[in-house]
Amino acid sequence: MVWDDVVATPVGRDEPIELVGTHLRVKGTVALGRFGRLSDLINASSGYVRIRDAQLLQRNGDPTSLVLDELMVDQDEISFIAQEQAPAPEPGAAGGFVEPVFGDSIETRLAREFVMFTPGHTVTGKVHVFGQTDLAGFVDATDPRFVPVTAATTRSLADRRIVGHYDFILINRTQLIAAAEVGARGEMAAQDVPEI
Repeated sequence: MVWDDVVATPVGRDEPIELVGTHLRVKGTVALGRFGRLSDLINASSGYVRIRDAQLLQRNGDPTSLVLDELMVDQDEISFIAQEQAPAPEPGAAGGFVEPVFGDSIETRLAREFVMFTPGHTVTGKVHVFGQTDLAGFVDATDPRFVPVTAATTRSLADRRIVGHYDFILINRTQLIAAAEVGARGEMAAQDVPEI
């Protein structure tokens, strides 16, 4: 065995993904390698994402006949990476994060619903943020670059009939052009809006 054999052999499990950009939609698999979660792999890497068995999809998600053994995609061009059915992380993979302590209390993450806009899509889903985080704090943050979103719904801005439902997505912060929290304090309820 030589070093090239070790590097060429994928370590860990493969995860099925769908990668979506403004003008690109592909499904395939990524090797997690030493990482237990897709979010850890993507946020620890920079440059290009390696997709194996990459199949180009039409705008509406239907497969095309173009299948590539391997495709490298620039992270700057990725709006979001999605999983229709996200597998549970390996045991211990999600337990490494230590919640910060402020004063005498531990600040925990809360699932809050956001609607986010990329150049080509609206994305609605739950983002786990610290309780004190307001909308400005969420959009101004730079880390992590790819934000985990659960129970996500996506809708194409070019054709509103194209809708996707995913257990899990990673949305690229550099592609966010607008965001709002759904049901935020002070927001008017539908019945409170006057008819014009």
